[in-house]
Amino acid sequence: MDDEAEFERNSFRDGEPWDVVFDTLWIICSQFWLVLAAADRSVDVSTVIPAGDSIASNGDAVGIPTRISAGHVKVALSAWPATPPDGQGVPLGSSSIVVEGRELRLVNVEGREPGPVLVLEEDGPYEVRVWRSEVQGAEYFDIRVWQGPHSD
Repeated sequence: MDDEAEFERNSFRDGEPWDVVFDTLWIICSQFWLVLAAADRSVDVSTVIPAGDSIASNGDAVGIPTRISAGHVKVALSAWPATPPDGQGVPLGSSSIVVEGRELRLVNVEGREPGPVLVLEEDGPYEVRVWRSEVQGAEYFDIRVWQGPHSD
């Protein structure tokens, strides 16, 4: 897995998501976030600062730790119709997020480099699970999202 195309080809060996977006994010301060993409919704990421090798969440955002303090990471953000199979790498944790506006996006600390938008089927509670892998010094993140058990 020495380039982005290889990462994309190898991300989903045990199943297929119904939608996926790939991105390369510029990271500073060893973290980035999965947040609601709605322009009219303000999300306080200061309450979801990840610690160590674990994600943090407040129901509106998920903080994801990186090993590098500054640099690029590659990310696969995928939506699944049901509980997905495990991703590759080290699990960083699971969380829940309540989606309003059907859209999720990845943002860095500065908030100036928003990633692509993942459009979900509907609003409501979703489960999030994150894995990290490293290949030749590069960090790769596999973020899988699916509707939570309390969905209508």
